[in-house]
Amino acid sequence: METRVRVSRHRRPFRRVRTLIAAGVAALSLAAGAFAFTAQADDPGPQFLAPKGYKVADASPTSGEPSPRIIGGTTTSFSSAPYMVQLLFNHHNDGYLYFTCGGTLVAPNKVLTAAHCVTDEFGGPLNYATDGLVLAGTSKLVGGGGSTPEGTDVKVRSQWVHPGYSTETFSNDIAVLTLAKPLPYKPLQLAGPDDLASYNAGTNSITLGWGLTSSDADTATLASTLQQVVLPLHSNQECVENLNPFFQDNGTMFCAGQPGTGSDATGKTPCPGDSGGPVLVKGKVVGVVSWGINSADGQQLCNVAGAYEAFAHVANLKSAAQPRIDNTDLTRDGRADLFARTSAGADYSFTSNGVGFSTKTAFSGTYSGYNIVAQTDLNRDGYQDFVVRQTSTGELRWVRRSATSSTYVSGRIASGFGTYRAILAPGDVTGDANPDVVGVSSSGALVVLPGNGAGGVGTLKVIGSGYQKYNAVRGHGDFNGDSRTDLIVRNSSSTALYLIPGTGNASAPFGAPVLQASSWGTYNAIITPGDVSGDGKPDVVTRTSSGALQLHRGNGTTTGTLRAPVQAGTGFAGYNLFG
Repeated sequence: METRVRVSRHRRPFRRVRTLIAAGVAALSLAAGAFAFTAQADDPGPQFLAPKGYKVADASPTSGEPSPRIIGGTTTSFSSAPYMVQLLFNHHNDGYLYFTCGGTLVAPNKVLTAAHCVTDEFGGPLNYATDGLVLAGTSKLVGGGGSTPEGTDVKVRSQWVHPGYSTETFSNDIAVLTLAKPLPYKPLQLAGPDDLASYNAGTNSITLGWGLTSSDADTATLASTLQQVVLPLHSNQECVENLNPFFQDNGTMFCAGQPGTGSDATGKTPCPGDSGGPVLVKGKVVGVVSWGINSADGQQLCNVAGAYEAFAHVANLKSAAQPRIDNTDLTRDGRADLFARTSAGADYSFTSNGVGFSTKTAFSGTYSGYNIVAQTDLNRDGYQDFVVRQTSTGELRWVRRSATSSTYVSGRIASGFGTYRAILAPGDVTGDANPDVVGVSSSGALVVLPGNGAGGVGTLKVIGSGYQKYNAVRGHGDFNGDSRTDLIVRNSSSTALYLIPGTGNASAPFGAPVLQASSWGTYNAIITPGDVSGDGKPDVVTRTSSGALQLHRGNGTTTGTLRAPVQAGTGFAGYNLFG
């Protein structure tokens, strides 16, 4: 049998793996001066380059020449894939940004990509916040160059790499980039536990990227325009047998594609340079291009005879990735902050330091006319909003700021909620990736106002009953780690605390209560601002009768969802509204 070598589809040299560069260089290099251009016409700085040491295929070849494509794929327009982005990085400290990988816009300010695209050969992070950029809005490699390059470039604010990512096995090969500002292009939704049928053997998927269009190391060129190819998925058993000994049957990866043919004329496969791009089924991201096989001598870069390609299993990794997509907060550092109003009507934000709340900042505007404040990002732009209830009218209002203004403005989104026992913004309840608003009526009916992703809400729907027994109904995220939005409730008579787990069923999104603690009567305020600690799990904040705040960190399990409380602040007895 021919000796085969596993390589990432970014081809960095890790023992058995390589990137799109010569051995010894720890990142993808890109060249071809014709593809260099400045980021903006009035800004001389960073120039984008296509691969150094690699040619770019002619977008309009003459008759008889091969057309540029993922091997066996077809050219794709931007309008067909507005969610596709390019990762650029200053690998050589020369002032240029080099195309590195593909990525998928999964929220206006979030990009899903491969972990190996944003780390070095040892798994250490490449600092995209200082040396990287994301290019969107174009199907052309680095925007096509020229005097009027296509696309919108945006800086990276922060990055998250799955903590279980392994440079040896490529397990957990996913990462999320948070952008400095939102992009105006349509994002895609991650597949989750309710989409496992999409991984059935024989299911056809679509993979996209700007990778090499030839498997021969001597003639390989990068696609000048975005390409896509249809790949059938395979069972785990097939993957283990086909990609032995490299494939890890641990739920973090899957394989797809026709068996490699060894010939570019008949093959259909991703190739180096396609890393980080999506695998799509039914319009959802089921995978991320991760790794494949090349020949031991390095001459055959992909499409090795008989071999499949391997991808990160997004549905099984969603519980880790989705909180990093939904982690909008007031200070934009990935840790949930606290809003509080004094009895005298003064409004403040308290910044999370990971274990409690420290910096106290006067909040702009006045919230004295509201009796409920819930933090959310109703339009998913990466800037924290509030859903509030106006005391005098019972109206629900959306209070928000924007990327261009720090001034908060408000607008009515619903009316007739003055008698409701609770109003909260727990996240996506209906399964469309848009944040929703949930309420409990005076009779105990649980209702949802489905968010439209633009700051508005749809028609009220009743989704449960019997909630009059609870004197606290809260929620902000997935408490039990199953990728579904949950609720936390306290029984009025027994003061017991329960988890109401999400079901994934849009018409009945919450299940039976699960006891978490037998007595929570000592707390006179229960707040769910989100992930205060920054570990990717939502937390609960409580106030004691002495005015001390307690942080109950979530641990992502169904029972014992909250850890033992630790003090998070003192002197909060004089506050009468939290959010």
